[in-house]
Amino acid sequence: MLWILIFIAFVLILVSVLLLLVTQSRTEVKPATALVYNNMWTGETEVVLPGTEFIVPGIHRILEKEVSLKNEAENPSNVNLITGDGIELEVDYIMRRLQVGYLDMPSVPDIKLLKGAIVKAATKINYANRRDLVLTRVVAHLQEALEHKTLNDLFPEADLTNGKSGKVDKEVMEEMEKEINIKLGNDIVTTEWGFWVQIDLEDYNLPAVIRKAREQHSSAEIAGEALKRKAAAAGVKNPVWFIIADAITSIFGDRKEKGGKK
Repeated sequence: MLWILIFIAFVLILVSVLLLLVTQSRTEVKPATALVYNNMWTGETEVVLPGTEFIVPGIHRILEKEVSLKNEAENPSNVNLITGDGIELEVDYIMRRLQVGYLDMPSVPDIKLLKGAIVKAATKINYANRRDLVLTRVVAHLQEALEHKTLNDLFPEADLTNGKSGKVDKEVMEEMEKEINIKLGNDIVTTEWGFWVQIDLEDYNLPAVIRKAREQHSSAEIAGEALKRKAAAAGVKNPVWFIIADAITSIFGDRKEKGGKK
């Protein structure tokens, strides 16, 4: 009779322990996310897609509790880069795709390839810093592409002497965009980190040298028009002589003012 009681007590304790383990190890993985854990008995890294999974303490070690499977597209801040002829441009671009996955991943992905990409994203980099790490690679490729272009490749009518910029060559921009996206597909961001990344080039803002030249050219034109109007009002047919006379008057006026202060 005693042995029966001991056996029943043992069974009850065992059932309680098992229920406790099941309760504590039951893990819900949110929609559009994945959980990555390491099986410490086998050494293998496993991925849990949305749903319920049992993570056993002491056996399963969670590496990343929530890896987003969404496209984390964004519009980053513009970046200042240098063309092949040394002109600084402000480049406006959009991160059209920043998503854990593989190159040209369809809407219904290959689960094996997707899980492989998820493991890379969770183990090869600090996943929390993924945005900054990916943007660094994108900007590096943008700079590399610009180094092979001159200002006049991008703005065919640009003239630094008078501040003329003209229109952006859209075909060149589209070629650069395509080239950058191809390189990103072969970059460590995809092959080692497990992200599918694509960008859209939006625009180049006018370089500072052109803006400055445009302002100077505009100021000179305004000053010239003002002198022409003065010459016409004074009845001077040739504005050149009026400009000379105006300059002499200004010089003597400055000297007289200085003499008066003494």
